[in-house]
Amino acid sequence: MKKLILALSLTCTFTQLSVFADDFIPAEVINKNYDQLTNTSSRASRLEGINLSSYVVDKSGQVSNIEIVATVGQKKYQREVMDYVSKLNYKSAKLNGETIPVAKTITVSSQNLHINFSNDKASRGFFNDYEQASKLIDEKKYDEAKSRIDELENEHTKNTVEIVLLAWLKSQHSYFVQDWKSFDQHIYEAFLFRDNLPDQIQKRVIKNALQWFISKQDYVRAYDAIDALGNIESITFTEQNKEQLLTQVNDIYKNSGDIKQQFSLASEQAVMPMMSKSEVKLESELPLSKVQLRCENKVVDYDTNTIDKIVISKNDLRCGLLIKSAQAQTITLKQSGESFL
Repeated sequence: MKKLILALSLTCTFTQLSVFADDFIPAEVINKNYDQLTNTSSRASRLEGINLSSYVVDKSGQVSNIEIVATVGQKKYQREVMDYVSKLNYKSAKLNGETIPVAKTITVSSQNLHINFSNDKASRGFFNDYEQASKLIDEKKYDEAKSRIDELENEHTKNTVEIVLLAWLKSQHSYFVQDWKSFDQHIYEAFLFRDNLPDQIQKRVIKNALQWFISKQDYVRAYDAIDALGNIESITFTEQNKEQLLTQVNDIYKNSGDIKQQFSLASEQAVMPMMSKSEVKLESELPLSKVQLRCENKVVDYDTNTIDKIVISKNDLRCGLLIKSAQAQTITLKQSGESFL
């Protein structure tokens, strides 16, 4: 039996709601059975996957424009995840009494549940290879560690716990060999899907991710990381700790200049960087197939042939820029103007 486990992302982390002068009512899910759906399957498989989807809730409360913006594990579950997300229903968002389209995100774990054994922990084979690879990294035997990680991935990485633990382990190896492109990918995956990790490893993931997000000037995710530290029940993270971290990040953010980031686009695979400044410009060698500003209180489509710059107001809540290209390419995103988080 395979169960789809879903987590709605409905918060606007650290966005200053007090400056929002308009009368905004967020969209709310009205079909409460979404987390109880199970699909029976005859396959006795441990293979699982996790997907982060972004989508639009239109004026009628229906879900549309579903895009998977991050995935780990088995990609074969993406279609059923999109089919499932499409069946969500919402009470429409309203702005000053008028219904409006808004953006949401949702994390879906496609997990296989079995009667005869548990599939929610790392297997002994995985754990043994994981421990050996970690030891080799500590001993600075990076080539041997890479071989062990490859074996771990090919032979033992099946369920969601193992998938995210592998992402974390890969991030550690990438860090020490200074493969920053790989480190960026794997620490981001481990951070996004950290709920599958034991608390102590979650803490390490979040702290590493926080430093990385600050260095990349990804301030939305940096604030997310601070928030995440406070959500680990077994970890002591006081209000004073939180305020100290917030003060440090606020100082860096408020004094930051223009932000320049590059993103590698696969063919028709969406990316959605989060926005920290009031003006955004895109540079691409090849035409883009889709550019859409997705905020928790508005959605804006752009003509990819005539787009000049994208303007974000201080009243816009948690905005990401969804970008797609028909052909693989690397694009440059430049953010400038006011800081509004």
